[in-house]
Amino acid sequence: MSTIRQCLTKILAFAGIFSFGTSYSVSYLDHTVPYNLHVPTPWFTGPLFAPSGHTIPQGQWNFEPYIYFTALTGSYDKNWHPHSTPHFYITNLQLYTQVGLTPWLDFQITPQFFYNEKQGAHSFCFGDMPIGFDIQIYEDSPEYWYPAIKMSLTTTIPFGKYQHFNPKKNGTEASGTGSWLPTASIVFSHQFNPFPDHFFVPRIAFAYTVPYCVYIKGYNVYGGGKGTRGKVYPGNNFSIDFGFEYNFTQKWVLATDVIYNQSNKTRFSGKPGNPEFHGSPSSEQFSLAPALEYNWSANIGLIGGVWFSVAGRNAKQLVSGILALNIYM
Repeated sequence: MSTIRQCLTKILAFAGIFSFGTSYSVSYLDHTVPYNLHVPTPWFTGPLFAPSGHTIPQGQWNFEPYIYFTALTGSYDKNWHPHSTPHFYITNLQLYTQVGLTPWLDFQITPQFFYNEKQGAHSFCFGDMPIGFDIQIYEDSPEYWYPAIKMSLTTTIPFGKYQHFNPKKNGTEASGTGSWLPTASIVFSHQFNPFPDHFFVPRIAFAYTVPYCVYIKGYNVYGGGKGTRGKVYPGNNFSIDFGFEYNFTQKWVLATDVIYNQSNKTRFSGKPGNPEFHGSPSSEQFSLAPALEYNWSANIGLIGGVWFSVAGRNAKQLVSGILALNIYM
């Protein structure tokens, strides 16, 4: 069951619910005015993961469905050495939506669905649903180098299944954490015009999550099995995401994320059951997510890329193909 827990720690987190502390992989098309007014305004959807440093303007909305095709192919031990494991396949659909409430505040909500497969077993599940607010702390200006600053306050409604699993399903029923995941994050971003007709947009996001404790029974997402009963205290999570975009033309853009994610150990009190569960150690993971964007207009763009782990400790090896359609109105 530790495989399931690590799976959700990384997949739900980076896929956008701040699950164990990482921000959602969303950002609306950037309408920042270029420094040179004679240069066409560039069109950006945003990197796959690093969020925008700007809130959605009042009365506007942004809809960005994401689909992840992920394979968990192995795990890293406590010494950062990778080991192969039976593959766990996850198809995750996220329906990310933002609505501008005021000139400095927007609301976000993301229903999501999972289809999981492992060793012949499979399940279709409704996942945890993140909700929250974005607050514009500072708005940047093309005339100065100061970045835009945005704060996000989010949580996750634990709709997904996290316990009472059928052992014959090989953990494929897992689609949630059972915990509300209050998260605070802050994002810095700015648009630069280093060359004529070309723009560079770096973003850096810091997020911290403090999960609520969870009561578990039987086979569950955290570990254990028959007879397991007690209380789990998921470890706090900290993440850093550095993302950037560079446009080749007004429509074609290169984007990349460099991500670090760290989770404290998970504690358990209660009856360990069979197999025994006593908690799980702290973990770390480094991953990359290069992507390519094509924007039909300032309001509609498509981004596709690959997300993969490059190193880790007590974490999963993963590779994921990702597609997202960004619609800004």
